[in-house]
Amino acid sequence: MYDALTESQAIVEELRTTSLASEQARRVDDRAIGLIRGAGLNQLMTPAAYGGHQSAPRALALSCAITARGCPSASWVQMVCGAHTFMLGMFPEQCQDEVFYGDPAVLIPGTPGAQGTCKRAEGGFLMNGRWQFCSGVDHGSWILAGARGIPDDSGNSTPNLFVVMPAADVIIDDTWHVLGMCGTGSKDIVLEDVFVPDYRTVDAALAMAGAAPGVEISVYRLPVMSVLSTVLFGSVLGIAEEGLAEFVNQTKVRKDIYVGGSKASKPGLQMRIAEASKEIELARMVLERNCDLLDAAMKNSTAMDLEERAAVRWNSAYGGELCRRATERMYAVAGGHATYDVNALQRFHRNITTATHHAILEFDTVAEVTGQLMLGVEPKYGFI
Repeated sequence: MYDALTESQAIVEELRTTSLASEQARRVDDRAIGLIRGAGLNQLMTPAAYGGHQSAPRALALSCAITARGCPSASWVQMVCGAHTFMLGMFPEQCQDEVFYGDPAVLIPGTPGAQGTCKRAEGGFLMNGRWQFCSGVDHGSWILAGARGIPDDSGNSTPNLFVVMPAADVIIDDTWHVLGMCGTGSKDIVLEDVFVPDYRTVDAALAMAGAAPGVEISVYRLPVMSVLSTVLFGSVLGIAEEGLAEFVNQTKVRKDIYVGGSKASKPGLQMRIAEASKEIELARMVLERNCDLLDAAMKNSTAMDLEERAAVRWNSAYGGELCRRATERMYAVAGGHATYDVNALQRFHRNITTATHHAILEFDTVAEVTGQLMLGVEPKYGFI
C-alpha cells in the first residue's frame, strides 16, 4: 500500500542537495522535481480513475511538511501543484481526460486568485490580464487560473471562473526577484485574448463552497480555500521545524566571542529554544486538527458551513503565525554569522517570512472574520 509520508521522508536528504541550486536559479531544480515525481507525490490528489492516489488533503499537507525540511521551494511547488490537481477534480470530465490522461503526475502551476478577467465568447471565454505568483510555472504543462468575470460585448454578465489552459497559451514574465522562497519560480503570467472552452472552466463561487456541479467524489467536494490553506500551512510548518533543528544544532557549538563560554549555556537562549519548540509543536497539532476537520467533512453528506470553513482558515493562519513567531524569535539571537547567505538560518528566516505573506494566511483578515462569527456579526468577507 502506498505510504506518502514514508515516500516523502525517503527523499528529504537528496532534496537538501538541490535546495541551494533552486534558490540560485530562482526556479526549482529539475532534480528536485524528479525526486518528488519519482516518489509518486505529484499524483496524491489526482483522481483514481486516472491512476492517481485520490488522497485526502491530510496526505498532501503532511507530505509537504516533510519535503520542506529538504527544500522549501520544492515543497512549495509540490504543494501548489497538488492543490491545483485537487481543484481539477471539480472540473468537467472532458477537461480531466485532457489533463490527466497518460500522466497522473502532471504538474499544474497557476494562481487561483481572480487577478485577470474572463468574458463570454462563442463556446467558451476570452482571458486577459496579468497573474502574479505563478509558482512552478517553468515546470507545468497546464496552467490553472482564477478570473474575474466581466460583461461580454453584448453586455451580458460572466461569472467568476477557475480555468485551465495549456502552458503554451501563456506568456511568462520573469518578475521573481524576492526576499525569500526564491527557488519557487513564482513568476507572472500574461494572457492576451486566450480562448478557453467551456469544458475547461468551473464556476469559482460554487467550487469555493465545495459545490461544483456533477462532482460525486467526496474529496473534490471540499471547499477550495479550506484545502488550499491547510496544505500551504503544511509547507510552512516544515520550514519552521527544519529551522528549529538547524538553530539547535548551530547553537550547541557556538561560542561567545566577547565573554567566552558556550552560547548553549545562556539561559536566554535556552528559554527561546523552549518557547519556539512549543510554538512549532502546537502548530503541528493545529495542522492535524485541520486534517481531522477535512476528513470529517468528507464523510458528511452536506457541505461545510461557514463556521467550519472559517475554523479551518483561522487554524491555518494562526498556525502559520506561530511558525513565523518561533522562527523570528530564534533568528533574533542567531548571531552575526546567521546573516551570511551560506548560513541555512538566514534562508529559513527569509523563507518563513515570505511564505507567511501569502494572502491565504493573512492573519488580520481571518482573525476579523473569526471574531465576527463569534460575536454574531455578519462577516464582511465571503471568500472563507
